[in-house]
Amino acid sequence: MSTFYDSYIGTSEEERKEMLKIIGKDNIMDLFSDIPNDLVLKSPIEMPGPYSEQELTNLFTKIANKSKGVSELVSFLGGGVKQMYVPAAIEELMRRGELYTSYTPYQPEISQGLLQILFEYQSMLAEILAMDVVNASMYDWASALGEVSLVMTRLTKRNKILFLGSIAQNRIEVARAYVEAAGFEIEVLEEENGNLPLQKATKLFEEEINKNKKEREYAGVYFEVPSYNGMLPDYPDKLIELIHEAGGLVSVGVDVLSLGVIKPPGNYDVDFVIGEGQLLGNVPAAGGPLLGILASKYNRKWIQAIPGRLVGATNEMNSNSPGYCITLQTREQHIRREKATSNICTNESITAVNAAIYMAALGKRGFVELSQGLADRGHYLAGRLGEIDGVSAPLYQPFFSDFVVDFGNITHDVLEKECIERGFVPGIKFSNEGCKRLIAVSDLHSKEDLDNFVNVVKEVLQ
Repeated sequence: MSTFYDSYIGTSEEERKEMLKIIGKDNIMDLFSDIPNDLVLKSPIEMPGPYSEQELTNLFTKIANKSKGVSELVSFLGGGVKQMYVPAAIEELMRRGELYTSYTPYQPEISQGLLQILFEYQSMLAEILAMDVVNASMYDWASALGEVSLVMTRLTKRNKILFLGSIAQNRIEVARAYVEAAGFEIEVLEEENGNLPLQKATKLFEEEINKNKKEREYAGVYFEVPSYNGMLPDYPDKLIELIHEAGGLVSVGVDVLSLGVIKPPGNYDVDFVIGEGQLLGNVPAAGGPLLGILASKYNRKWIQAIPGRLVGATNEMNSNSPGYCITLQTREQHIRREKATSNICTNESITAVNAAIYMAALGKRGFVELSQGLADRGHYLAGRLGEIDGVSAPLYQPFFSDFVVDFGNITHDVLEKECIERGFVPGIKFSNEGCKRLIAVSDLHSKEDLDNFVNVVKEVLQ
């Protein structure tokens, strides 16, 4: 019987024995001695086959056909990542080889095209967010939260970050992995009736102000607008003043598509902004690649603490022509090494380029219309669902487009199964208490889709 090694590793049994002898081992499994013995297979895996290429293709096609994708279902999945319409022009432009195969532009003299696109990406996002500086770029929203938490601790030399309100659990867990490994701590104050726990947070920072400066613990605060539960929280102007008075920093996470109709974060005196750029011309693609946004107010010290890269513009020597280059690249594989601001060792250039083309194609008017359209769909659907007996929608107000629904006396499993069989994905589980789910709308949803979903929910609940 052939073994794994015979099939996939081009060495003979004699060669393997010789290599083991040279490194002083008797058996190849000695190289995996750190794996617990009860996890090591005692016999080969029973695998069907072998198959020809055609037979293998038929087998995988049969397996794949058991699943349904968003092209076959009307999906209300969200929570930061969702299926949005991607115009054909964007997909066509991204097929160009110089974009699709581009990597980090270490040599600006041969990378002006890519550098200009990334500069435009930064510039357009800075305008949308009302912030001064945007990097290009982070892995996703969660990693951007981890990175900005480290930035706040690094700048203030304090060891605690305060998270406020409804925040996706996966983002909290990723941020903790970043922060706790560096010896810092994240403290979470849960939502109060869907809103930010402003009284508790205010009290903490009033106490912080009264402490000696050397005794102050909190590096800063993070909250989201809209919150993960979809609610647009009260703007914490007084709290932000107290945080700054205590020498802390403020970071906010945003749904970037909401900023066509609601106040941008730069207008309420926050220091850093993060978010998810997948919504800007990129598909969910089974979870990646995504696009983490990280923006900052202008402060030279802060900019030097930001991870990743910044693309800057100047004029070419002896010319009025613009020239672009990376003006900040304190990543670990550059000269900074162990002193780097971050160990992020690649970037999401292709998704950032997608986002740049998408924003340019929309333009200011198109961006506002998209944002308004999402808000209209969300409020229409929430109103229709709220008319159904036994259903409460929306649970939290005011909201932008995504909202929480309590579907009443039904389990999550039954609701999902019955809705999917009828061609709809009823959002994502928001709470284990009852059947509360987060419903996210997109520009792919027609009025007919929304009405049909309401009818399906009625049918399922009956």
